[in-house]
Amino acid sequence: MAKSLLVLSNQEGFFSFLIEGVEIQKIKVERRGLLRITDSIFKGKVKKLVKGMDGAFVDIGLEKEAYLPLRSQCKGENTELLRVGEEVIVQVLREPVGEKGAKLTRRIKLIGKYVIYLPNTNEVKCSSKLEKEEKERLKYIASRLFSQHGSNCGIIFRKHASKASEEEILKDIDNLKKLWLKILKKTSAQKKPGILLEEYPSYVRLIKDHWHELEEIVADSPYVWNDIVSFLEEFEPSLVKKTVYVKDVGAYISRYRIHETFRKMLSKYVWLKGGGYLVIEETEAMTVIDVNSGEPYGESHEENAVSTNLEASKEIARQIILRDIGGIIVIDFIDMKKQENRDLVIKALQESFGEEACNVQIYGFTKLGLLEMARRKSGESLSSLLTESCPLCKGKGKVRSKSLLAFELERDLKSDLHGVVDLHVNPQSLSVVKGVIEKSGIKYVNLVEDPNVDYNDYEIHYKA
Repeated sequence: MAKSLLVLSNQEGFFSFLIEGVEIQKIKVERRGLLRITDSIFKGKVKKLVKGMDGAFVDIGLEKEAYLPLRSQCKGENTELLRVGEEVIVQVLREPVGEKGAKLTRRIKLIGKYVIYLPNTNEVKCSSKLEKEEKERLKYIASRLFSQHGSNCGIIFRKHASKASEEEILKDIDNLKKLWLKILKKTSAQKKPGILLEEYPSYVRLIKDHWHELEEIVADSPYVWNDIVSFLEEFEPSLVKKTVYVKDVGAYISRYRIHETFRKMLSKYVWLKGGGYLVIEETEAMTVIDVNSGEPYGESHEENAVSTNLEASKEIARQIILRDIGGIIVIDFIDMKKQENRDLVIKALQESFGEEACNVQIYGFTKLGLLEMARRKSGESLSSLLTESCPLCKGKGKVRSKSLLAFELERDLKSDLHGVVDLHVNPQSLSVVKGVIEKSGIKYVNLVEDPNVDYNDYEIHYKA
């Protein structure tokens, strides 16, 4: 099914929504003015070797030293011994989170339109989504390339390569090779640890991953629109005419129920159509998901459990992707006695991740009946980005972050303002709301302190 990309901006940052039909599939939030760290490439300097951890701490120019594992299960990973003081080119797998520094790899990946370019390796792989005949065609193209120019790089063919000609693929590889040579040149010229290549904005990354499915790209900022068009003119010119700047995006916000999606996403409860529900608890160590039963489907407990668990599997995958949850995830499905039913649920969960399956590892059920899995963690989850500790209960609870409050308030005022309105806010959030109004340039709003309004909310009162 065709997809749309909606990019909304405010003073705090950018909110990108990947939409299929009218359902939001992915949300990416990016704060304005911050360095994009995950997937960016840095020049680093080894500061300390830790034998017990089989890794090294590396200065890459950030506040905290980053961690570089020296043993990898990835084929093609450079596992040569390092020395303290040695300079290295690294890519960030996970940005710093809390007290932990960034996690690095020396297995550099440059992602193109049809291929992923791997410098200093000689492996050739194909996406599992490709048919056998297509894999053979692509590997033949790679073998011809290596026989003519040497094998100083590795290639992973993306699924989009199936529709590409040999000329298009070779052009993509050549562009990525030139980019790598620029990185090497900058590495030689750059004396101190620091960034060599910053990753694209989140909205451009979504385009790179889904360009073949996009039918519409909408931006409410002329800056973002121009940024996207400039990228597309080189990457995929056919999408330029499908990219539009819309100043008033109120209709899009209503059509895709943006505010409702945020509120549901920040709730730990998710209701299933069959009457059951999920409870999603995110902690610093792991995420725990509890599946609870609804109305009975069949005659036996086992039938009811399997039916609810299969429905829950699809929604769990959707919520993990939507909330951008990474790291260790433990799922407490409704207990099933038969092994074939457990296998059925594992298969359903794996398939529900779709294209995201490559970032997911499902380990199976434990003796306690808990399913263990992990998803690549590249940074903070959306819940962490869009909530903050509640000042009224001294951090025991979570409320919407100032950036999300600002985003929703600004959209509501701009779409609903047809005259002077009274904006009722809690006295303790008055300064935050006042700042939003001043930055947005919205006029004709009277601020009214109202202790009956929740700290993290507001009410718009229209004057007759």
